[in-house]
Amino acid sequence: MKGLWDFLYYKDKRLFLYINKRIKCRILDEFMPRITHMGGVSFTVLTCLFLYFFGQSEAKIAATEAFVTVTGSQGIVQLFKNTITRKRPYLVLPEVHTFWRKLLKDHSFPSGHTTAGFSLAATLAIHFPSYSIVSYFLAVMVGVSRVYTGMHYPSDVLSGAFLGMGFAILTQIIKKLMI
Repeated sequence: MKGLWDFLYYKDKRLFLYINKRIKCRILDEFMPRITHMGGVSFTVLTCLFLYFFGQSEAKIAATEAFVTVTGSQGIVQLFKNTITRKRPYLVLPEVHTFWRKLLKDHSFPSGHTTAGFSLAATLAIHFPSYSIVSYFLAVMVGVSRVYTGMHYPSDVLSGAFLGMGFAILTQIIKKLMI
């Protein structure tokens, strides 16, 4: 079993280094640190509030469900981070490109920004299918930005995406059971 984990970590690390170092360019250096904030608490909560206060009835329902999905999934993220305690890549790997002076001290697995981005994207896609490509594209970009900026391994991002989408689906199931 240890051999399998070592192999997966090796692949995870190689993909991380490719995204963080090999595709590094000036345009992405400007774009990625900005897009990463679309998975942050401020952006996701403000999006929910905006939809709730300025949207029509369907937007209000979507905003409420997105808020429940984002906050619920973030609780699971914190549980996993405090249980698994995986160190962030910039704490383990040499010469990782980061973009902030004050780096995070919490753990890496799973990516909370990616989880929030996919929680929001999946909920919006359920309510507004014609915008699903845009919402999922932005969520994917948040995930890629987390690796590009040196904050997470690709497996952190992938697990965050599954967690966010899973929580959105769970919210829909619970909603249907309550009706």
